[in-house]
Amino acid sequence: MRSRSSPKLMGAPVVMLIFCLLLVSSILVYANQPPPDAALVGNETCVDCHDEISEAFSTTLHGMISELSKTENAVSCESCHGPGSAHVEEMEPELIYNPAKEDQFGDMPTCLGCHNSPNFDNWPFAAHNSGDLNCTSCHKIHEPQADAGMYNEMHLCLGCHSDISASMFMPSHHPLREGKMSCLDCHEVHGGSIEHTLEDAKRELCFSCHADKEGPFVYEHAPVNEDCTICHTPHGSVADNLLIQTEPSLCLNCHPMHFHAAIEGIDTLFYAPVDSSRYGVSTPDAWKRGMLTKCSQCHTAVHGTDLPSQATSTSGSALTR
Repeated sequence: MRSRSSPKLMGAPVVMLIFCLLLVSSILVYANQPPPDAALVGNETCVDCHDEISEAFSTTLHGMISELSKTENAVSCESCHGPGSAHVEEMEPELIYNPAKEDQFGDMPTCLGCHNSPNFDNWPFAAHNSGDLNCTSCHKIHEPQADAGMYNEMHLCLGCHSDISASMFMPSHHPLREGKMSCLDCHEVHGGSIEHTLEDAKRELCFSCHADKEGPFVYEHAPVNEDCTICHTPHGSVADNLLIQTEPSLCLNCHPMHFHAAIEGIDTLFYAPVDSSRYGVSTPDAWKRGMLTKCSQCHTAVHGTDLPSQATSTSGSALTR
């Protein structure tokens, strides 16, 4: 006859499993966090182990603020890392808060608790925030002030935006590599209102530097009033002036070619009417080469003009001057 096992013995594995689950859950709850009963220990205690970081602390922005204030509001190690008594006693890294170990939401309250200016109002909706980045992904908190924050910002940005890095080596590009401007001149990395730009519209952002292209003009080119990126790409292009295509291909996307381009030229020698010493050779393809080379050779005022066009019946809409 088979003997039945005792209910106590049957329940022992279940009790042990529940205990282990509770232990693991408690560790996960308090991982990377000081316990609720932890107390402040002061910077002097932190120096005993973290001497290298402490030596550089006075050269950081946080350290300089702490030295200047000399008050209870001074920035200390525990201002960001939380009370350190349990961490000091147990020597366990998980018993102190480390913002660098958090996800894109974890360190936001810590940093934004002090950095609460309007510049960060859009951070919850920023592309960097939703891209699994946190503040420490870009900012080096324990580095000297000269290296803190966006350290060599162009290289920092291009570390992720490799497609933009390739564009900057195109023949026509904004002078970022030359050091005459930076990514932050156009982009709001903490959350912009439209496509991460500083202004409410890309057109207004472009005009903040290229004011001569804004107008208003008596004779306007419609794309200028709509969006600069209809014709231009901002980071780099193989075409001149950051155009998305070379001429005349770009222009022919909207405008039909001149009828002259379809007319066969005369294959003969010709002389200038005013000066016979000036002459040239006309070929059957001369019209095509002349009318399908670069539209801006004749239509020089492509962004708009206040002057009537020369020798045309279109007033100023031909944008020739």
